[in-house]
Amino acid sequence: YYIDSHDINSSLFFKDKKNILLYTIPQQNYSLKIKKSQLQKLLKENGFKDFKINSRYVYFEINSPINTSKIELFLKKHYKQKYKTINIKHITVKPRSYMQELPKNYVIDIRRRNHLSKDGVISIEDNFHKKYFLNYLIDADIDVVQAKSKINKDEELSQRNIKIKTIKLEKFRALPLQYIPTSEFQAKHHIKAYKTLTYRDIEKLSLVKKGQSVSVWLNNSGISISFVAKALQSGKLNDIITIQKSNGKRLKAKIVAKQKVELK
Repeated sequence: YYIDSHDINSSLFFKDKKNILLYTIPQQNYSLKIKKSQLQKLLKENGFKDFKINSRYVYFEINSPINTSKIELFLKKHYKQKYKTINIKHITVKPRSYMQELPKNYVIDIRRRNHLSKDGVISIEDNFHKKYFLNYLIDADIDVVQAKSKINKDEELSQRNIKIKTIKLEKFRALPLQYIPTSEFQAKHHIKAYKTLTYRDIEKLSLVKKGQSVSVWLNNSGISISFVAKALQSGKLNDIITIQKSNGKRLKAKIVAKQKVELK
């Protein structure tokens, strides 16, 4: 809990009830750690019975009187680069320990995968190479692509089986897909219904499937020859696969279009 003075009052937890002083942080300190059981007992003794918290300890820290607008702007730009349609409602930045002021000049640094979560740690470094660490929390909505129903491995992605949905930014294992692909893509593996798709879940569509008949083209000295063969491998655009002629002979060919290959 962040507070504005050294006094910790019951109004921090119960806005609409009588306000009493619970603890006072010593003047030389800026934070206080209390056992949950100790705080619950004190509140109960004063008529407050509904306080619940999951952690074993409750932490209180006095707000640092610093201007974090520059850091907030940095975060806003960083997240907008990753999420083109993001709607940022609010950004909170708090130093990990009390700071009376920020350095006059500093460089901001953020971890490589921080954009995958709504919260994280950001660092600033002053002219003397001293680093300071700050926690941040972003309240934002983003557009993502979700599966309308179960999608099988190698199934082509289209508006038939995926949709755009606006959700709260929480935490992702990889960058989510944020638009319906205009190029041809397929599922890299089985995808559960209503799952948010990431770039790890998709790949370019296979233009040739193993066992399919393919049109084979050979251009030689201005003469074009074509025939039909069987694909012995699946492949995507520009992949080299093995095909088999009707007489059993195997050849290498390059995929140039859907079910079309050129001899190498």
